[in-house]
Amino acid sequence: MTIEDIKQLIANDEHRALELKKTTGELKDGMQSACAFLNTEGGWLIFALRLHR
Repeated sequence: MTIEDIKQLIANDEHRALELKKTTGELKDGMQSACAFLNTEGGWLIFALRLHR
């Protein structure tokens, strides 16, 4: 996955299959999202992504 792929993925903000976390300090919430993804159709969990323009 390239940075361009990630930019495209997050362009429309969070949705049913995408969870964005600002820091790994949100790890517990992120792991809950990961479990939900595993129990449904899957999804993306992205931590601390900072894109430079």
